[in-house]
Amino acid sequence: MKAYKGFDKDLKCRGVQYEIGKTTTHDGPLSLCNAGLHVVEHPLDALTYYRPNDGSRYAEVEADDVSDQKAEDSKRVAKSVTLQAEIKIHALIKAAIAFAFSRTTPTTGDYAHSATTGYSAHSATTGDYAHSATTGNCAHSATTGNCAHSATTGYCAHSATTGDYAHSATTGDYAHSATTGNCAHSATTGYCAHSATTGDCAQSSVSGKQAIAVALGARSRAKGSLGNWLILAEWEKGEIKAMGIARVNGKKIKPDTWYELHNAKFTEVAE
Repeated sequence: MKAYKGFDKDLKCRGVQYEIGKTTTHDGPLSLCNAGLHVVEHPLDALTYYRPNDGSRYAEVEADDVSDQKAEDSKRVAKSVTLQAEIKIHALIKAAIAFAFSRTTPTTGDYAHSATTGYSAHSATTGDYAHSATTGNCAHSATTGNCAHSATTGYCAHSATTGDYAHSATTGDYAHSATTGNCAHSATTGYCAHSATTGDCAQSSVSGKQAIAVALGARSRAKGSLGNWLILAEWEKGEIKAMGIARVNGKKIKPDTWYELHNAKFTEVAE
């Protein structure tokens, strides 16, 4: 099973040492969250277990002999894990987009809207201005067209967009939101529901507990509620000049306040 995994700065997880390109195995019975080698199916779930501070690292992996046990998010436990390649947060976001689309059946055509309300009932569109929405738990929503918005309200129901001005929003716990288009905003309100954008001038916001807002495009911004984390990039002449990670602590970084990265420092900006 293709999956993702987070580690500390030394590529260790729960005391186990991993190496890129090599396979690590577990002897004995598996028990989710207790015994075995743990991975996540949704790329952004890796940020929940290894936050992007203190040198945390991430990798795309192949997991074998995976238990049928499932956690509240996409966490799984396996007997064997092979680290295929180390990836950065930018790649995690792109992988999150691909994850959402892999679980949907798209409706094509401009202005062709799609909506579902059932458990695990996915919705997807590919045309410009063609919106997609879901309300059921684990029911994913995805769009690829410009100005084609995507929204979910269910628990673990992810939302993703790739077009310019195509916004993505989620309200359920563990329901991640991701965008790649310019000026395509991403927002989440649920517990451990991460929000991520890679497009220029795109905004990322989170209001649920234990959530992370990521904005990696040029002139992009992020905000979060108290206790959440913000990740920003600063660009110069078409290249990333600096990366910044900060926690919304109510002092240096205020809650519900937009920030951009200027001269490698978090700078408060107006709405």
